[in-house]
Amino acid sequence: MPLKPDKFVPALYGGAIMGVIGAIPYLNLVNSCCAGILLGGFMSVYFYKKALTDEMQALTSGDGMGLGALAGLFGAVLSTILGGLIFLFFGNVMGEMILGMIQSAGVMDQMPPDQAVQMERQLTGFSVLNVILSFILTPLFGLLGGLIGYAVFRRREIKGGRGEADA
Repeated sequence: MPLKPDKFVPALYGGAIMGVIGAIPYLNLVNSCCAGILLGGFMSVYFYKKALTDEMQALTSGDGMGLGALAGLFGAVLSTILGGLIFLFFGNVMGEMILGMIQSAGVMDQMPPDQAVQMERQLTGFSVLNVILSFILTPLFGLLGGLIGYAVFRRREIKGGRGEADA
């Protein structure tokens, strides 16, 4: 039985999807519910499944989890790099948008001055905590996306004992 294909390239593709969605301002709103991260994990399994042939071992849940988690690591790295470059050239676009909405609603006027300054710093600055959380949460949700991909793309057992690949 031939060996399974390498997981590196499909995970890299899924991580690229995660990284781009996570780094681009306004597009990263998709990740409010982690949909972009789940999509990247799902797509890594899709790309891996395309490389599998009928002679190879079937896709396993471990393959899906591994692909999703590896794609999550690649996505966290790429998102951090792209997000840092966007921050360097354009500033914190999303933070400034949120700050503008808070200021136009008059919330800042009702706060003590030191709290308003602190909120402004937090919204317009670069947070190391966000980077750390990204390296923890992105692989976890990527893993979940990989499991969803496994559930969609696995071979199903039918009567007679043969596995049929989903179309």
